[in-house]
Amino acid sequence: MTNSDADRGGHDHQVPAALIAWRRIFLHRDWNALPELLADDVTLHTPADAAPLHGKEAFVASLRQSFGLFESFGYGRDFVGDEGHALEFRGTVGSAAFTGMDIIRLDKAGKVTELVVMIRPISAMMARGEAQVR
Repeated sequence: MTNSDADRGGHDHQVPAALIAWRRIFLHRDWNALPELLADDVTLHTPADAAPLHGKEAFVASLRQSFGLFESFGYGRDFVGDEGHALEFRGTVGSAAFTGMDIIRLDKAGKVTELVVMIRPISAMMARGEAQVR
């Protein structure tokens, strides 16, 4: 995979338009625009759910709920490749800071077919769970 930050230094690997739209949607929490980026049979793997979630409705509902708990969120580096794309992020839930990666697969039409969310440290996930219960 190629770090897109390096792309600005002379590499010609392009960030797909879907990832640019993805960042905008998440940073502005524009959940109504998200389904348009998703394949109908999209799959979501999160640390909060033991089994993957399937379909646009479950995908959007899960992310909307999570982002309702985040006090801050921002994307950092992105890595673009032929097999998929990874976006680094950071945020907070209460006083717990977290960092993680969104690993995204796109189909040939540029629709998201799969998202794998990885977050560390575990204490941030525990804080998310506690906030969700409240």
